Amino acid sequence: MPHDETPLQHGFDHAVRRSAHTAVRRQYQDPAVARKLHEAAMMRVKAGDMRAALLARRSAPAIELPTIKPINGHESTNPLRPRTLSEMIGQQRLKPLLARLIATAKTQGRPVPHLLMVGAAGTGKTTLATVIGNEIGRQVFALKAPVDTAMLMALQKTAQDRDVIFIDEVHLQCSGDRRGLTTACDPESFYALLEDGVLATPSGPLSFPNVTWVAATTDAGLLPQPLIDRFVVQPQLDPYTEDEMAILAQANAVALGLRIETIAAVMFGRASRGIPRQLNTYVKQARALGHIVITEAVAYEVIVELSSTTLDGLTRPMVNMLRFLLASPRIVKGETSYKASVNSIATAIGFGRDTKHVALMVEPELMRRGLVQVTSGGRMLTDAGIARARAL
Repeated sequence: MPHDETPLQHGFDHAVRRSAHTAVRRQYQDPAVARKLHEAAMMRVKAGDMRAALLARRSAPAIELPTIKPINGHESTNPLRPRTLSEMIGQQRLKPLLARLIATAKTQGRPVPHLLMVGAAGTGKTTLATVIGNEIGRQVFALKAPVDTAMLMALQKTAQDRDVIFIDEVHLQCSGDRRGLTTACDPESFYALLEDGVLATPSGPLSFPNVTWVAATTDAGLLPQPLIDRFVVQPQLDPYTEDEMAILAQANAVALGLRIETIAAVMFGRASRGIPRQLNTYVKQARALGHIVITEAVAYEVIVELSSTTLDGLTRPMVNMLRFLLASPRIVKGETSYKASVNSIATAIGFGRDTKHVALMVEPELMRRGLVQVTSGGRMLTDAGIARARAL
């Protein structure tokens, strides 16, 4: 075997010679013709045609990189999103800690450590990532998991050191639920990217900018431990109080050029279930209805009539779940309980057996309020839940 050939290349060339000779011998009975064709095939092999074909097959296809732009650094079209820590309402325990992390990173000229945040949708995880980027004066890029290799390669070319990359629903990056995307970056490669700053690509490893990864999820139970271990800081988002939500309602009204009565701000705050995004929606709905001043009557119209929500924040699916459970009594040994399976609940409230939606979007608030509890047979109303369901 020549010194410049690898065992794989030598073996391939040998196989080509044998297959070319066999094919020619079988196709033509004339030995002279067969010999000429065989010699022509050997010349192509020696010229490297077949070796080039082998390398071409083994090389990765060209990947078309998408275009990605930062979500900050320009005039925001959302006047309700805070830009700095001082503009944020709530999270009084977390803001001083973030301020110290940001100040230390700026002083030392390095990125803010990776952050992992767990919280319900609409509680401000994206806002926090944007605020961190604004505070350190860097770009912020937002992604939705699962992220494919092409997107990461685009970021490798676009992002710079100390930029912030926010990835939402990060548990999907490391789970079997890939939504049919077969090009998603595999978990081990993603872990290496977080820890070592090296991006594995079909053409070889690439050095990734030294950035801050801010990951968020609504379901902490789906996070694998190897992923959790890659995040140095894991801040807990505190629930927003009704007072904080009322203050936020007043600030949002001012930002949209509206006036809001105190009682209306309190109503919005109570009906928002501690979710800033829901409160923002209420204020925007009042403006969409043509109101300049948000009164108590306007707040009632927005919450109850337009949004089909109770004044204490129960959505239509939550109300339907309570009503369905109340209508499902079971009598065992003379004792009555109100319970049903999750599949039955999902079907009854209009989600077609989508138990995941019930688990993520409907029952958590009912459980937090002590209205529903988990049992071996599904979900059951508590005494408080029975009373609340009867009052609906």
